[in-house]
Amino acid sequence: MTTSDVRYNQGQIILHWLIAAMIFFMIGLGLWMVGLPKESELAPGQESVRAFWFLLHKSMGITVAAFILLRVVWRLTHKTPPLPTSIANWQQKLSSGIHYLLYGVMVAMPITGYLQSMYSKYDTKLWGMKLPRLAEANASARETFTDIHQVLAYIFITLLVIHIGATIKHRLNGTEVTRRMSLWK
Repeated sequence: MTTSDVRYNQGQIILHWLIAAMIFFMIGLGLWMVGLPKESELAPGQESVRAFWFLLHKSMGITVAAFILLRVVWRLTHKTPPLPTSIANWQQKLSSGIHYLLYGVMVAMPITGYLQSMYSKYDTKLWGMKLPRLAEANASARETFTDIHQVLAYIFITLLVIHIGATIKHRLNGTEVTRRMSLWK
């Protein structure tokens, strides 16, 4: 088997790492911004920066959702390189399961975030451009999708820790599997 047989193509590799960078930024931003004070919690005359960071999170979320959709389509239409035979069967199955869960959560996160935003009393904007409102503000629905979005975020973080941990384990063990998605040959 040649090196090109065991690697994803360059487009998939670049898309993987672009999405990864955006997701890490989004997770950090999301965890940080929810702790920012709301306008009503500030002393008179103070301005909240919370809206700016939420709008950035929403715009990044919609953007990364487009990249994720492209990645899912690409994954469905392109064959994945085979795992090395040195990887135990149970690890191959676990890897496959984790990847399906990662893709599922990567699709569900922007959907629940968008629905959370749609049911909010605030407009949803994409890089400053107001998007059409598809539903009326509904505090109960917004709260439900907020809760789902937050739970998915923690599930996602857990899956990422497993994914990255497995990558580090294989890299330290010298397994060829990490070369499949490596930016460097």
